[in-house]
Amino acid sequence: MNKPIVVALSVLAVFFSATAVSSLQVQVAHAQYGVSGSPVAGASPAQLQECQTLNIDKSMCTENAILAKRRIIAVQNNVNNPDKGSGTNYFQGNETWVYIGILAAIFGGVAAAFFFKGRGATPPS
Repeated sequence: MNKPIVVALSVLAVFFSATAVSSLQVQVAHAQYGVSGSPVAGASPAQLQECQTLNIDKSMCTENAILAKRRIIAVQNNVNNPDKGSGTNYFQGNETWVYIGILAAIFGGVAAAFFFKGRGATPPS
């Protein structure tokens, strides 16, 4: 056998044996969410209190649920801009239209330069 083929096969064998051994391990890391089936395991007493005031079920009390509920309440209580949600308008103010005009002039000028440059060229014989 050639030496490069032996080296390649040995590298593949090491790789596949390492992935096979790692796939046989059954322990799973549960990071910040606690043991599966118990999402409240990592909730602090302050978070549980806030979940109670926000009418969030105790079994679903996580930081993400609290933040999502706060966002919903903030949008519902938005009196200055009730039908637009919590964001700002995309085309708000005159500066946006000025930027669009400047970009149109730049890209239009480049396109016109290419067009007129192409019209003045002589075709190859």
